[in-house]
Order: sequence, then C-alpha cells, then structure tokens
Amino acid sequence: MATPNMQVQFDNLFWLFTYLAIAVSVVVFGLMAAFIIRYREKPGSPEPHDAPILGRLPAHRGHARTAIMTVCLSSIILGVLVIGSFGSIDTILSSPAPCSIPIYGYGSYNCSVLVTGHRFYWDFNYAGYPNRTITGTPLCQQPNCLLAVPVGYDIRLNVTSADVFHNFGIIAFKIKADAYPGHINDIWFNADAPGNYTIQCYELCGVNHDAMIATLDVMPLTQFVSWYNGTIVH
Repeated sequence: MATPNMQVQFDNLFWLFTYLAIAVSVVVFGLMAAFIIRYREKPGSPEPHDAPILGRLPAHRGHARTAIMTVCLSSIILGVLVIGSFGSIDTILSSPAPCSIPIYGYGSYNCSVLVTGHRFYWDFNYAGYPNRTITGTPLCQQPNCLLAVPVGYDIRLNVTSADVFHNFGIIAFKIKADAYPGHINDIWFNADAPGNYTIQCYELCGVNHDAMIATLDVMPLTQFVSWYNGTIVH
C-alpha cells in the first residue's frame, strides 16, 4: 500500500487526538467514580454544612488552586493539539522542491503535473511538454485517463479547471484539492509502493459527475522512464 504525505499526517493527527481523549476520559471518569463512591450518601449521614438551603446564600466553595490547576492542564492539552495540527498543516501545504529524473536524450522530468478538470474528464499535463497532455474524451477509462508517477518521489499536482467547479481526489491517499477556473491549488504526495488507485471528482459538476474517473498508476522508476519516453516525449 502506497502511503502519501497527507495520509500520514491525518493518521498522526487522528491518533494524537484519540490518545489524548482516552487519557482525559480515564482521568475524568476515574475521579468521578472515586468521588461517587467516597462521598455517596450513607444512612445517618449529616447534612453537609454547605448544602443549599432555600432563602440562604450559598457558602463560598472551591479553591483558587483547583481553578488554576484546571486551567493549566487544559492549556497544556490544547497546546499539544494546536501545535500538532499546525505542524501537519505546514507539512501538507509546503510543496517540496522539484525533483530531477533523467530522461535519456531529453533532459529531465521535475515531478510536476498540471491537472485540469473538464466536464467530465481530467487532463494530465507533464511539466516541460505543454503539447503532450494525457487526456481523453468524456467518460474516458484507462489507459486514456492515466496519471503515471514513479514510486518514491515527491509528486506535485497543480490542480485547476477549464469550466466549472470540480474537486480532484485520490481517496486511498487522502488527498483532495478544489479545481476551479482561473486558480491553481497545489497538493503533493509521495507513494512508497507501486499500484493502481482511483482518481475521482468529489464536487457535483453535472449529469455525468459520477463517471469522472481516472487512474493513478504508481510504477517503478525504470518503468516510469520507459513510459515517459514512449508516451510524453514521443
């Protein structure tokens, strides 16, 4: 299973929130159970001196130390969640530097792809060859709608649209980006194993929205260079 950067970040955030929630729940419910057992009413128990009585102002209760401790602990927990969240967001939004894959006789490929949404298909334009776009007609299936990338490289996708609003997504990798005219959204991923994954549009864009499907083919480097030479360069 290939693992992209977003999937790792989302998984890390999920488990961070989950572990903290479990820890807080254990402490809160443990203390609640202990207090219920310790301070439960027993036969012959006297009325507490600070029990509320109609017509009398309640006595002062609580301690400043307890309030300060509660605020400090809550701030620490929230601080961990905020720092973890912003760290993940920074990683997701920070596109990596261009790579350089030598293409024999034709320079190199920089691991960038311009993804353009149409009703109802995707164009994949590989940087450096503006007239070599992998495209298909509406309702196209592989190999016409194929996004090929090498395994183990940081792949940058520049997502836009030629007509209406779309949303480019590879749900197995947990990566999605809005595609709308006149603007480019950048996302990136690094797949660590070969395989085929479904690309879909996740924004209702018309009557054939459900058929706006393509295939991500993650392949070994040598196979990708051969495919690139035969499909993009020539």
